This record gives sequence, structure tokens and C-alpha cells, in this order.
Amino acid sequence: MDNNDTASLESRLTDGSLYHHAPAHLPAQVLARVREEAAREERRLSQSRSRRNTWHLPFAAPWPFFGGAFAGATLSAVVLGAVLWMQTAAHIPADSPIAQEIVSSHVRSLMSDRPIDVLSSDKHTVKPWFNGRIDYAPPVIDPAGPGFALVGGRLDYIGHRPVAVVVYRYLKHPIDVYVFPDKTSAVPQKDAKAIVTRSDDGYALARWSDQGMTFWAVTDASAAVLHQFVQAIEAGTPR
Repeated sequence: MDNNDTASLESRLTDGSLYHHAPAHLPAQVLARVREEAAREERRLSQSRSRRNTWHLPFAAPWPFFGGAFAGATLSAVVLGAVLWMQTAAHIPADSPIAQEIVSSHVRSLMSDRPIDVLSSDKHTVKPWFNGRIDYAPPVIDPAGPGFALVGGRLDYIGHRPVAVVVYRYLKHPIDVYVFPDKTSAVPQKDAKAIVTRSDDGYALARWSDQGMTFWAVTDASAAVLHQFVQAIEAGTPR
């Protein structure tokens, strides 16, 4: 392209001679197509919601046969079940003040340079260490299960009193077990099943009672691992 051609192109770019108006009918066609696609997408979503509602509501097909009363009763049962579930979930022990104290204590120990006061895998060394430091004798149990190991113990302050903490380990995950006497825990063993839950911070928590003692276990491992640990502790408890 020579200088004359370049000058001619620049002139045409500036004087607007290269500008072309869209046909008058084009905007209307584009708008109509957009509205058509929007309507099609809305119908698709509506059909999808209808299929999901029909699939999840039990006995959806027989409703026309039994009438609206059956449908209303079924829906009421579903709502009632949801309400009961929410009421039960609201009483998860992870929301209790003592559970929050225990999680906070466990986190502090993870950040501490000395998370264990007595370091030993021998329960006959760990248990006597608490003598004279607290006013009760906490049980120190060897877990009867592979992967779990006793590593020591320490003292902490929970519920306005010093309590024993027996420290275990699973792989690289410490498991702190807080043990203290509780008169309300002196119940038959069949009524003292462990409750395993998870705190708002993501730590797994377990609570159970045995032999007049309350146990709280906390770890950053999964709730499934903690459940297995509780079973190992219960199996290792001398009867």
C-alpha cells in the first residue's frame, strides 16, 4: 500500500463513509429471538422443578386418587419431621459452653510449645502423675484398637476447676480426652453411649460417661476416626 492509498483510507475512516447502518428490521429480529430463547429456558426450568418436586415428595402419584387430604397429611408429616430434626440438632453438645471451652483448650494446646506435661506411653506412669495435682483419680486407658496410642497427659482448667487431660494420638492427629467426675454421669452403661459431633470450628467432639466420670474427646481428625477411638477406649476399659 503506497502513501496515496494510506491517505485515502485515513480520509474515509474520518469522514464516516465506511459506516453502514444496520437494516431497520434487524433489531426487531434480535429482540424477538432473545425473548423466544428466554421463554424456552423458563419452560425448561419449570419442567425441571416439576420433575424434582414429583420425585422427592413421597406418594406423589396416588394423590389424585386419595384426594387432597392425603397430600396434606403427607406434607404435614414431612414438615413435622423436619421440625423435630431441627429441634434435635439444636441440642448437639458442640453448642454447649463446656464444649466450646474444651475446643478452645485443645486449640491452645496445639499452639503451645509444651502441650503435654507428662510424656509417656505407659499408663502406669501417666496415671500416678495426676496424684496430688487434682482431687480425683482419672482413669488412664490403653485403647484397644490399632492406630491409637497413649502419649501422655496434662492439666487444664475447664468449668472453673482443674481437670485431667489424657493425650492420645492417631497418626499425626492428637486426641485430647478431658476427664472429670460428674454425679450425673453415674448411670447404667447402656444409657451412657458416646455422642460424636463436630464443632463450628471443624473439630470432632465426643462425649460419654462411664464409672462416675464424664469424658470429652476432641481432635482435628475426622468424626469417623473419633468414633473408632471411642470404641477402642470402651473396649480397653477394665471392667
